[in-house]
Amino acid sequence: MSQIALFKHMCNNVEEGFVFSGDTAQTIARGIDFRFQDIRHLFYKKFVFESRSNSNDERKEKGLVSELLQLTQNFRTHAGILKLSQSIVELLYRFFPFSVDVLKPETSLIYGEAPVLLESGENENAIMKIFGNSGNIVGFGAEQVILVRDGNARREISKFVGKHALVLTIVECKGLEFQDVLLYNFFGTSPLKNQWRVIYDYMKEQDLLDSTLPKCFPSFSESKHNILCSELKQLYVAVTRTRQRLWICENVEDLSKPMFDYWKKKCLVQQRQLDDSLAQAMQVASSPEEWKSRGIKLYHEHNYEMATMCFERAGDTYWERRSKASGLKAIADRMRTSNPEEAKSILREAAEIFDAIGKADSAARCFSDLGEYERAARLYLEKCGDSELQRAAESFSLAGCFEDAADVYAKGNFFAECLTVCANGKLFEMGLQYINYWKQHAVEDCAKASRGEGIYKMEQEFLESCALHYHKLKDNRIMMKFVKAFNSIILMRDFLKSLGSLDELLSLEEEFGNYLEAANIAQLKGEILLESDYLGKAGKFKEASLHILFYVISKSLWSSGSMGWPMKTFPQQEELLTKAKSFAKNVKGNLYELVCTESEILLNGQDNLAVLKHQMEASERLESIRGEVLSARKILDAHLSPRTDKYLWEKELIGDLVKHSKDKISRNQVSVDSLVYYWNFWKEKILHIIESVDCVESPEYNGYVELCFTCLGVWRLYHNLNPIYVLLVPDADWISGLDKRHLKSYGKSVSIDVHQLIPAAQYYWSSELLSVGIKVLEKLEALFKFPLKNSDSTFFQCRALTLIYDVARNLLDSKYLKPTLIYDVARNLLDSKYLKPRDQDYLKLQKLVTFSAGDDLEYVDYIFPLDWRNSLRQNMISLRRTDASKNVLNQVIVEHASLKDELSYGQIGRIAMIILGSGKLLNTELSVQLVKKLEINKPWKAFIENLCASIGPEHTRQEPIEVSVMWWLHEALVETYSANWREVSDYITPGCFLYLVERLLFSASCFQGFVITTSSCFIEWLICPDEDTSLRSMVTGGRPSLEDILPFVITVVRECIFIKKDMIEWIEKSDRNWMQYYQPLMLRLVIVLCLIHLNFGSCLDMIHDLLGRNFITELLPREFYDALRRRRRRKHNSLILNVNVLAEAVQKIDNTLVIASFGADCSRLHCSDAIFVDMTANHCKDDILRKWFPNATYQQDVDTSTPSGSRRRTRQRASERRRN
Repeated sequence: MSQIALFKHMCNNVEEGFVFSGDTAQTIARGIDFRFQDIRHLFYKKFVFESRSNSNDERKEKGLVSELLQLTQNFRTHAGILKLSQSIVELLYRFFPFSVDVLKPETSLIYGEAPVLLESGENENAIMKIFGNSGNIVGFGAEQVILVRDGNARREISKFVGKHALVLTIVECKGLEFQDVLLYNFFGTSPLKNQWRVIYDYMKEQDLLDSTLPKCFPSFSESKHNILCSELKQLYVAVTRTRQRLWICENVEDLSKPMFDYWKKKCLVQQRQLDDSLAQAMQVASSPEEWKSRGIKLYHEHNYEMATMCFERAGDTYWERRSKASGLKAIADRMRTSNPEEAKSILREAAEIFDAIGKADSAARCFSDLGEYERAARLYLEKCGDSELQRAAESFSLAGCFEDAADVYAKGNFFAECLTVCANGKLFEMGLQYINYWKQHAVEDCAKASRGEGIYKMEQEFLESCALHYHKLKDNRIMMKFVKAFNSIILMRDFLKSLGSLDELLSLEEEFGNYLEAANIAQLKGEILLESDYLGKAGKFKEASLHILFYVISKSLWSSGSMGWPMKTFPQQEELLTKAKSFAKNVKGNLYELVCTESEILLNGQDNLAVLKHQMEASERLESIRGEVLSARKILDAHLSPRTDKYLWEKELIGDLVKHSKDKISRNQVSVDSLVYYWNFWKEKILHIIESVDCVESPEYNGYVELCFTCLGVWRLYHNLNPIYVLLVPDADWISGLDKRHLKSYGKSVSIDVHQLIPAAQYYWSSELLSVGIKVLEKLEALFKFPLKNSDSTFFQCRALTLIYDVARNLLDSKYLKPTLIYDVARNLLDSKYLKPRDQDYLKLQKLVTFSAGDDLEYVDYIFPLDWRNSLRQNMISLRRTDASKNVLNQVIVEHASLKDELSYGQIGRIAMIILGSGKLLNTELSVQLVKKLEINKPWKAFIENLCASIGPEHTRQEPIEVSVMWWLHEALVETYSANWREVSDYITPGCFLYLVERLLFSASCFQGFVITTSSCFIEWLICPDEDTSLRSMVTGGRPSLEDILPFVITVVRECIFIKKDMIEWIEKSDRNWMQYYQPLMLRLVIVLCLIHLNFGSCLDMIHDLLGRNFITELLPREFYDALRRRRRRKHNSLILNVNVLAEAVQKIDNTLVIASFGADCSRLHCSDAIFVDMTANHCKDDILRKWFPNATYQQDVDTSTPSGSRRRTRQRASERRRN
């Protein structure tokens, strides 16, 4: 089937179809077995349909599968032979149905006698009987043959037959036909032996057995009788070789008996005794012409032995000797490996015979095979004429007779071969003579030449081989003589480039005045300044200018002993930049301005921020990424160098960070915000570089890749369309850790493999990013620790912490700074000593992230202070609403949730306070982790679970989620308050516990349709951004029972106020200074009692009692205490505490009273000193906060100069430029 499959690759007209014909019962060659229906399936399903599916037309057409056609009328063989062969095919159908096509039996109108089974006498050899009468023998004729199984049987028979008959094996006779066939001892030599008895099994099925035949015989088994298929097909081939008579003779009756019985029962054969008369009748004489005809057929079948015998019987001496010589050559070919000496002897005999009979071409091939090339060449040349000139010349060439070979090639007009021989024989002058001759006689000779076209190519190849010869001898003077004889300057260039003879090529180009090509050669030599000189002479001023600029930047960073940034001056720097500007002057457009700007950046320091700003803006306008990055880095360095006390702090969040930063540096001032802005700007550019380097081999060679290579001193060149990366400073520090095996010489420079360059460049830039990031973080840390004595110091420190977290977290999250990536990129490039500093920086980043969240929870204390006056400042409200602040607080939760030990009450309280006070900080994974950590504390677990579900609009529970949150917060606080806090490690702080109690009280108050609270508590609620500000679910769901919540809150507040000793002990257990902590705590507790009274009408007696106790009232602000004491009923001297009284009191301490309505009628609560908020008219907490703090800056108003923001501004500027 594999042979059939070759048609698909050999023929272009697969879809047009092919005609296959044959007889699958004759597939006796080793490894060949097929059926025509298999071929048809393969052809249509595999070839035609697959060819259509691979074509441009993707429609899958329905193919027409042709029918199998059978030729049933046989015009060669008579019916008796056909019936016998059909009986064999029937056995194949029965035993091996998949090995042969099932066809109708063939028919014939030719008459002939039935096949004969010859029976010889006892101990009588049938062959001896036929051919043993030496006196009166005629022998078999040319149309008769004896068929045997194999070569051994043929050699055995030939001893008796001699030259009186043709003896062939079954395989040899395939494809031939004879009048008469004697099939001798086929069954006796069969490997099946007694297994032929399986034929009786088939006879039984066909009801052909009788009493005379065996009753016991084996049943057919395909595994046991698998050889039977091949045997039947060979038998089929043997019996179908005859046109007339078929004799079958066997020496051993037992082995052939099953088949003979089968044929006899079907009456297909006749049985005859082999006697002298029959032996005589079997022999038929043939004429010499018949013997010659048969000999020629066998000769073309490569059966030289039998062919020689035929020619001998025909008396044809020429063909006899020719066949004998061909046979000898075939024998020699087979023996060449096993017995080379004997093979040579036989081959020489064949050659002599071929030469003697005038077969000079065959004789020459034999002598060539013997290695006698010169003799072969003489035979080709002298006896074979012009048709074998090429073979004659090839033989001369193999013999080393190069002059003779060249003459013969020239005689036959084989130009290429002639010049090749001249080159091989070092006949350079002779070759030039032929070239000159062909040029003079081109018209008349090209018409005769077998390869007339392409003479210039042949000439060029010869000249190149001559030049190459002298190049190897290092004789460049003579080499150039041949080079200058080339047909064109292009060929000269290509040749000299291929040899690396760049000095010779440079001289040649200068001689011809080709300065642009000279520049290309200088590039190949790796001399960038020399290239720029030639580019200038060629009028390529832009390229010349940019080349010089590229060189200066590289040398400024990596001059001898330099570690990279900062840039340094070197000799000729100003001279080179002046030259670059002079070239740029000749170019239209803004190139000159760009070169001048970048030259100023290179020459100037970082002292004058206003100048650097001007240079950066000019670079941005000129779309120079390189100028932007270099100037931004200098500005960033200027921020990192000054003392901490030189920094300016802004008292509010900056809305337009870009404008702010530019305004500051234009006045030569620095601020925390300008530091972070220029860090983010520079960082974004560096990340673009790292990302772009991955695409260095793509066609888009963008400005960031160019910037990367410029700063590393990598010069990208092209050689044969392949990029080469040349290092202008091979000893640059960034290369020092590389394995030197990755570096190769390139002219006077060194090149680096791109697969090593990419990771090395990424490693360098990520290291640079990390190093500068660490410096920025160190500066922010110093600013955080710098003592500031003003009212906004808390805001400044919080702002510094959020910036530290943001910078460190972004660096940690960058995929280019992951520790695993560091090792993946660098482990095959750098020694381990180059990795250790990187690891240390990464650990420092992790510590800074933890530091920003506060190992001592400093940031949590800043955000949730005991004194509300700090938390109510406008700048703190703005900061708390930012993602930066939320991320820092979220980090606190992450740190707590990551602990191996169980969460303490202190940690749980902080987590609850952070979530309540900042909104939805938790992602789903962290929520699950946190809930799992609280598995042993059911109330807190339920509270956190419900709290996480309540923040956001996605909850779909039928019960108002606020009720569940309030209820579980109450249960959690009860459980916590009931714990033996003196024995518990890290118990919840009093301030945190009070915060949660205040939030519980606020939630409980809301369910009556309105809430009376202080502005600090109300703003805390506003900061947490849930969606349902009207709390309709609270009202429509019905008012929940507060009978457990209010008593608990009242009890907690009473005990905290009146049991001073326990309170102080609790404060001290929390590592707090009780003298600073106790006073603001008492004030908040008193306010809580007042709010309980206003919202629920209870606790008035308790308030009256505490206002009469000096140890409590002396801790309260005097103005607050006086406002409460003034309102008494004269008759009973009882305390009057209503909305107006409390509003006046809290207003004295800057904590305005708030009355918020959630749908209830609050007209009775009118108070001029209180703020009224109708929550049913406000559906967004942000809107309320904006009205409350109209000058505050919110998250959506802040341009944090992130990479996306920068890209957005860049696109806007580019769009404006296009419009202009």
